[in-house]
Amino acid sequence: MKGYEVISSLQDHIGENDLIVSSNGNISREVYHYLAKPQVYLRGSMGLPIGVGLGLAVMNPEKRVTVITGDGNLLMGFGSVITAAYYKPHNLKILILDNSQYFTTGGQQTVSSAINFSKFLESLNIDYFQSLKASQSILDDNLENFLTTQGLNILHLIIEEGKRELANIPWHPIKIAENFLQRFD
Repeated sequence: MKGYEVISSLQDHIGENDLIVSSNGNISREVYHYLAKPQVYLRGSMGLPIGVGLGLAVMNPEKRVTVITGDGNLLMGFGSVITAAYYKPHNLKILILDNSQYFTTGGQQTVSSAINFSKFLESLNIDYFQSLKASQSILDDNLENFLTTQGLNILHLIIEEGKRELANIPWHPIKIAENFLQRFD
């Protein structure tokens, strides 16, 4: 299963009140095209999605915050996972799409395959975590629990490489922020 297929399958599970933080590159483009707008589409900010999501979750405890990030972004901001595990916001969900590549910048290999995510997440005492190879049946069996179980939840999905050619997000980063902040008026 490819990353855009996973993101597209979230359509039936993301509500109007949900806040989404997407990592830069293809993931943000896919979130922009497949899920409700506006959200936080990070651009040029490798390693920041979980930190941004953690801040939103702490400041908005009544909303579910879902971070959608790739393995490259995760590796560049690994400390944020540990910080999130320390604070354990009940409303933070982290979806990791792992194709073992810095996909947006040319497909360079990451070192994510060297990490035993199950052992790592277990060591952090995360409320709910799974590390699985993505398929439609895996999503059918796990997505709802991942999104609705109270606590800090992490779903690490091994995905296939591949993308759809999608237009870039037409908004400047300042416009992305302004559009997102209007949700709080």
